Amino acid sequence: MVDEPENLGPSAEHDRPFRALREHVARMGALSLSMVEDGAKALLANDATLARKVIDLDGPLDKFDIDIETETIRLIATHQPEGSDLRMLAATLKIGNDLDRIGRLGYDLARNLSAVPDPVDPALLDLIRDMDSKARAMVRDSIDAFVQGDTARAKCVIAADDAVDALQRELQRRIFLGLVGGRNSPERLARTLLAARHLERVADNACKIAEKTVYAITGERRPEYFPPYPRPPAPEPASGHTPGVA
Repeated sequence: MVDEPENLGPSAEHDRPFRALREHVARMGALSLSMVEDGAKALLANDATLARKVIDLDGPLDKFDIDIETETIRLIATHQPEGSDLRMLAATLKIGNDLDRIGRLGYDLARNLSAVPDPVDPALLDLIRDMDSKARAMVRDSIDAFVQGDTARAKCVIAADDAVDALQRELQRRIFLGLVGGRNSPERLARTLLAARHLERVADNACKIAEKTVYAITGERRPEYFPPYPRPPAPEPASGHTPGVA
């Protein structure tokens, strides 16, 4: 249950349609999150029935995206907003697209089932579960930050992305070891790697929602409040290997 969003306009009457739009975004976010959660569960359990349920939500997800876009354009046309109201509406158009992508990543997870459920290293599945949990928490927080007008919470979402990236790097490392050792099905390893990529993208889209939230409220872009930081160094090549030489 999200708190009542703050009034951004000069009166409650002025703010009513803007508040309704933010609540519409929250409902779309709940659908997108359910698709990611059930898509990950279907993948981990190789559950075709649950996967079908997620795939069937593609239509309702599309409707949310179109309705929010239509509603936002109508408000721009009828209210001719300025300042924070205009930024909020511009951000809403993009956030609708981000939520659509998040839901479709859940759809992609559900379509990533294996025809033959070969065994896979349980440690890899635990990493997928951890990525799923953290990525969905980021999406929830980003939506709540947008609905409530909470810039501090939005910035925390962006900072949380590092943990998801670290999990993905660890999973990639373990998959490489699994391929070298021949202990796991190459197909399942490939599907697990793809699932991790989908979840990493879920987290990235949560960051985009958070960035647009800060912009809608303050007018600041990410480089203005989150200075660039160096990426982790690339792993050293194996001994005796010359980069670029097969």
